[in-house]
Amino acid sequence: MLKTLAGWAALALLLTAGMALAQDAEITLIPFTNQAFGIQGVVPEGWTEASPGVYARNPGAGDVTLLAQQAAPLPPDRVLQALLPQLRLTAAPDSVGTRQSGALTWTLYAIEVQAPGALVKVDMGLASAAGGKTLIALLQSAPEERDALYEQVFLPMLDALQPLTEDAGQTLPYREEAVAFDNGDVRLAGTLTLPETGGPFAAVVLVTGSGPQDRDESLAPMAEIKPFRLIADVLTRAGMAVLRYDDRGVGESTGDFEAALTTDLAEDAAAAVAYLRARPDINPSQVGVLGHSEGGIIAAMLGASRPEVGFIISLGGTGVSGLEVLKLQNRRVLETTPGVDPDRIELYMEKVEAALDLALAEKWDEVQALWEQLIELQIQALPEAERRALGDLEVYKAETIKQQLAFFQSPWMQFFLTHDPAEDWARVTAPTLAVFGGLDVQVDDEQNAPAVEAALKRAGNPDFTIVTLPDMNHILQQAITGGLDEYGQLKQELHPDLMPLIIEWLAERVTLA
Repeated sequence: MLKTLAGWAALALLLTAGMALAQDAEITLIPFTNQAFGIQGVVPEGWTEASPGVYARNPGAGDVTLLAQQAAPLPPDRVLQALLPQLRLTAAPDSVGTRQSGALTWTLYAIEVQAPGALVKVDMGLASAAGGKTLIALLQSAPEERDALYEQVFLPMLDALQPLTEDAGQTLPYREEAVAFDNGDVRLAGTLTLPETGGPFAAVVLVTGSGPQDRDESLAPMAEIKPFRLIADVLTRAGMAVLRYDDRGVGESTGDFEAALTTDLAEDAAAAVAYLRARPDINPSQVGVLGHSEGGIIAAMLGASRPEVGFIISLGGTGVSGLEVLKLQNRRVLETTPGVDPDRIELYMEKVEAALDLALAEKWDEVQALWEQLIELQIQALPEAERRALGDLEVYKAETIKQQLAFFQSPWMQFFLTHDPAEDWARVTAPTLAVFGGLDVQVDDEQNAPAVEAALKRAGNPDFTIVTLPDMNHILQQAITGGLDEYGQLKQELHPDLMPLIIEWLAERVTLA
């Protein structure tokens, strides 16, 4: 999915301030499973899940005590770097030791955080798991309770936390094969699913949206849904081969994701197409690309430059420049965010749009000044309790501005702001299906669908279909408002009309087994 101006958070951990509330009752640990993160373990009975994978002992009571149990498709060093701002650190802390737990080796950290009005102890463990994932275990507590909670909660949590065995006992009506292919010095790892019998098969490469994504396009902690796992399952059952792979630098793939432009990711996708076309069990003339969000931009790039690509499917892909997308995206996100004062949206957007224009011109001093004003407006709009939880406001503003400037100045963002995918769509002549969501607040259908259609007409494309599903959001769910806040609250499944639409379209253009 496309990044908003705030970027994306790899994890959802929360540092709160308040007083410690001693709990005299004996702590009982009970088992839990979390499908979104693909983990299982134990959690204290009676603690409340305040956000995905984060459990609070006494939410809303001024109690600092909480724990987090999550997983990320990144190596431990990158997870640690992602956590530094939330831990209010500027450099990675030293490890205080290790702990062996079954097949996992935990690297342990002990951190003191000066939250507003209170010193907070944070104990954290990181462990590498299969598939290039890192498991995260964290306990936040007041100093006077730390030792007791460390023994009663943190260590048992480490010993119990482990990956779920996905699809255990399930017999799939198709074959799954772990595969790898190369793009230069980058080795990309993925899963190829194929029908049980027949062949050579028509095939499709799935290309993820923006941000570091695993092969399933897992969206935790924002939502439990894994769109690409679901898409691959349905298409393979329908008689197609499907290749999905971890982005470079994610999961089991090598390479540096942070240094990659969209064009680099397009070359990765082209390598996936070439890999499939070289296999004897794949029909080389019927290999296409399905891209979601930024993956739709990549699909257009390949359709424009690679005549061997047999068909293109874009789900929530863009048809206008990143600058135009982000301006409308941020407005739509604000309009659908609960608690945002409608009277303040125009004031926010005036500064957001100006910041985007200045970022495009690389006038960084002026961008910084605008972000200072915008952050001040956001702080003023917060309830007093939430404002206090931010701690030193000057430090908070400085850290936030630093993160925003780094995001705007990144090569990926500079490319995204200026790139106009309509120029690629205007050279795509392969059969094309572009699907948009009428409740997509990140890639607005009224902004992007007409632009894609006009470009395909300019290309003289003889076979294209543009469809808007009125109640679909950006992550392909059936939605109510389309707002980001409801992603995790909706049914964690694909829109019921999406896959029948895709299969019907494919059946008229390729041979399904």
